Amino acid sequence: MNEKNILKRQHGLFVSVCFVVGFLVGTGIFFLPGRVLYEVGGDIRLGTLAWIVGGLMIAPSVYMFSVFAGKYEKIHGFVDYSEEIVGKKYGYLAGWFFAVMYQPAGYAIIAWITSGFTATVAGITNENENYLLIRFTITIFFMIATFVLNYFAPKIPVKLNVATTVARVIPLILMGTIGVGITLVTDAASIESIANSTEHVGDGVQTVSLFAAISATAFAFNGWQAALAFNSEIKDSKRKFPIALMLGFGLIIGVYVLYFIGVTTADTEAAAQMTQGGGANFAAGTHQAFEAIFGPAGRVLVGFMIISGLGILNACCLGMSRAMYSLGRRGKGPNPEKMAKLHEKTNIPRNSMILAVIISFLWLAVILANQTNIFGAFTFSLPDFYNYSFFALLIPIFISFAKKQKDMHWAKRFLIPAIAILGASFMFTTYWLGSPRHAIVYTITFIVLAIIGWRWQTKNTQ
Repeated sequence: MNEKNILKRQHGLFVSVCFVVGFLVGTGIFFLPGRVLYEVGGDIRLGTLAWIVGGLMIAPSVYMFSVFAGKYEKIHGFVDYSEEIVGKKYGYLAGWFFAVMYQPAGYAIIAWITSGFTATVAGITNENENYLLIRFTITIFFMIATFVLNYFAPKIPVKLNVATTVARVIPLILMGTIGVGITLVTDAASIESIANSTEHVGDGVQTVSLFAAISATAFAFNGWQAALAFNSEIKDSKRKFPIALMLGFGLIIGVYVLYFIGVTTADTEAAAQMTQGGGANFAAGTHQAFEAIFGPAGRVLVGFMIISGLGILNACCLGMSRAMYSLGRRGKGPNPEKMAKLHEKTNIPRNSMILAVIISFLWLAVILANQTNIFGAFTFSLPDFYNYSFFALLIPIFISFAKKQKDMHWAKRFLIPAIAILGASFMFTTYWLGSPRHAIVYTITFIVLAIIGWRWQTKNTQ
């Protein structure tokens, strides 16, 4: 391990919790209630169950990583844990996944979704003939602007992450509490009316997929793993970081369930629009739900969604800049010495950040291909792809941990890892049950990208 170019320990517990919550509360929670409602055919109760099950399936994995965080600490938590528990080659695969697939793809996705909310607030709909061009122009602007801010003024993005985390939670809590309260007081039958007045249309027949709905929630519960990249920058990390992981994730499960009920029962017409399917309808339906509850102030609250998107985009840029850097510190990956180098004045891995942003634009090209139907029947869903791959990567880690920890209490060594394996396996399986065709495409894509990265595995200077 190269002992030069070490990032400073500078973050306390509060900032650590903000990292976890900040990575969790992105645009997904504003975007996905509509998709979940769509997948369950307008059934609010079934949709609520999907959110609860999704959270509970992932919670054991979060707990396991809190255990790992209390035991291992080097550079970039996910790579540390994979390397220490399974082996160096698996650790490299995990690091490559984060550097090339998970974080750059997430950066492009979040910028794309945020541009959708921005267009909606500006009154631009998918009926506009230049809608796609406008969306991509806004997306590219957000990606470049965030990169420039992180590249030239890295201290500001950390402070922005804390501030925007608070801003992101405000509309969730308001819509959740007020929306549910008004629904219960004014119309106790609204849940039934929404279920009866909306239809998930496939081939002209209503279809319901709880598995697809649960897999959709995984994107909203996604992000906590990106916070692992900062484990070596937290003061007293082995004590504070496990607390931050569990506290942040537990808080978000409750907020998400409350928000889903509030936003989908706020207005029948808004819910009906969500169940028509498509990102533009999800965004427009959410916008309408906020205005139905809060009137003109609803537009202001929807503006928080844009702040949320930019906040998580900022956090993603921070996180993904550490990915290739962590491989470089281990003497692996493309041009490891250059990737591991920190800028003298800003103390950030600028080269690693530049490469990550370049890769994110390649994933943006995949989004463009989706929108223009280049892939046809094999449309490449990025959120599903990297969730699918991530849960698959977790299983060997949990199995190896149970085998190695002979001096640990049986519950931590066997019971909780077993539950975490079941949860990860369940989430992984939902993608096959939801769409076997796409799962095959995701598997092939992951294998191809892993093979491309493997050529640097042997370049180990340790």
